[in-house]
Amino acid sequence: MKHKLTVLVAISAALTLAGCSQTTQSNTQSSQSSQSKTSKVAKNSSDNSNTSTSSSKNKDTYTKLSASKMDYKTTASAIAVYAAQKYGDTWEIAVNAAKQGNLGVAFRSKDATGITSDNDGYVYEVSGTGKSSNARYMLAGDGADKQVTIFVEQRNLGTTSLKDIVAYLNQKNDADLVKQLAEKTQLNVKLAGDEDTQKTTNNSSASVIPSSLQGTWYTADTGNGNIDTLTVTDNKINDEAGFSMNVKAKTSGSSTSDGYMKQTTINGISFYSFTNMGQTPGQGSTYLAPHTEDGQSVIVSANSNGRTNAVYWKSEALAKKNSNKQFSDLKY
Repeated sequence: MKHKLTVLVAISAALTLAGCSQTTQSNTQSSQSSQSKTSKVAKNSSDNSNTSTSSSKNKDTYTKLSASKMDYKTTASAIAVYAAQKYGDTWEIAVNAAKQGNLGVAFRSKDATGITSDNDGYVYEVSGTGKSSNARYMLAGDGADKQVTIFVEQRNLGTTSLKDIVAYLNQKNDADLVKQLAEKTQLNVKLAGDEDTQKTTNNSSASVIPSSLQGTWYTADTGNGNIDTLTVTDNKINDEAGFSMNVKAKTSGSSTSDGYMKQTTINGISFYSFTNMGQTPGQGSTYLAPHTEDGQSVIVSANSNGRTNAVYWKSEALAKKNSNKQFSDLKY
């Protein structure tokens, strides 16, 4: 009997151990499975987080404008978009029309527009329809600190800097719109109803500027590689930097946009000086000389001491090829 009880106790103990073993194994497998699921969830969560971060970065990445690296066409486009958003009115009309066509910028005198401003520069008139417009601005200074005064007809809406305009447009994420309009911007255009055109026609019965200077000329001597265009007719000079002059045969005239021409030789080169009415040739005058460099006809632009400001070429390709190049026969 005692032997039988011993056997029963042994069997019972064996069964108990077996049960514990299965329970432990089951718990271990359950724990491993749980850890595996947790790991997968964590990984998926991490992947989603990375995707979300990447999406956020892409969402926050926009094209930006730089006030210190803007050519004349981009500057005109930026001013137009800024004024359209800030002031609406005729500026908004001009920009909306330009989206379907071109943004035309005419160079006007203050006398022709009726603007009374302390600024001695010229008035830039902006249109999207090819017709004379009341959307106008004036510039003073250089670079990112250039001051921009915005008008509707003769009404001064305010003055701000180019860098503040750019900061505003970047905040509004309008860089792409500015660049799209810049590609369709045309400078120094003639707008229908442009009073300057009528005055020039009436006062220019005889050719004054020699044919050797006439034509459209290009330079990349701007310091940043941009192309500047100089247009010379028989009675008028325009360049994209804003200089514009109706050249008269006599040294008298009533308009601030009028000037006269004289010939002078500086450093052995025959220059023509273009000076505003009421002034004498010298500081503030523009000096241009027909010349030849590398077998090409060029125009040399210099100051009153004959130091070269820029060399203008007959094509943009030649201008880029000779960007900021110094020639041994010119003074710098």
